[in-house]
Amino acid sequence: MNNLEEIAAFAASIHAANDDGHGFEHIERVVALADKILATEPSADRNLVLAASYLHDSYDEKLTADSTTQREVVRNFLLSLGLTADKVNKILYIIDNMSFSSQNFGEAKPLDINGQIVQDADRLEAMGATMIVRTLEYGWAHNRVLYDPEISPQDYRDKSDYHKSAKSTTINHFYEKAFRLQSLLNTKKAQEMGAERDKIMHAFVVAYEQEYRDAH
Repeated sequence: MNNLEEIAAFAASIHAANDDGHGFEHIERVVALADKILATEPSADRNLVLAASYLHDSYDEKLTADSTTQREVVRNFLLSLGLTADKVNKILYIIDNMSFSSQNFGEAKPLDINGQIVQDADRLEAMGATMIVRTLEYGWAHNRVLYDPEISPQDYRDKSDYHKSAKSTTINHFYEKAFRLQSLLNTKKAQEMGAERDKIMHAFVVAYEQEYRDAH
């Protein structure tokens, strides 16, 4: 499979107009992180991992109103590149089973090392200083309350409830998801990289909450 340039361009067209933290810059960072992890996992299929990394949000519920139809658009695009049905199914399998919400709500199937690398890369990109920026961007784009000490972090019941997040705040998102990611990383390389990113996020939230208390 040597179609990564075409796959990258296709992904860019999907994410071009997004301004809530899920633009193509996010995709490029996930791909770069996956490549770093791949260097420590020689048994993995690099092209499969990078293709899935480019497309991992291509039919996500956060970006499309009809994920089922969009999934078929992605499938047909990959088949049009000459990829075998088996290879396409492997890419879609990773995408279908790698997300935090799928795993958290008991819907995800086990991933092999290829899927674990894509999952780790996406989770690393959802940690650290970049995560702080992305979380703020998402909150502003969706008019979420930044912080309210009277609103506790939510314990979501299902994936739909999680994606709506209507009753929560931007700062609560760190407690609801970001602070949980370090314990969910699969590979040794990702665990090492995630440790520092986890510290950065905790330091930011602790500092912000203290400054809020000082001002109120």
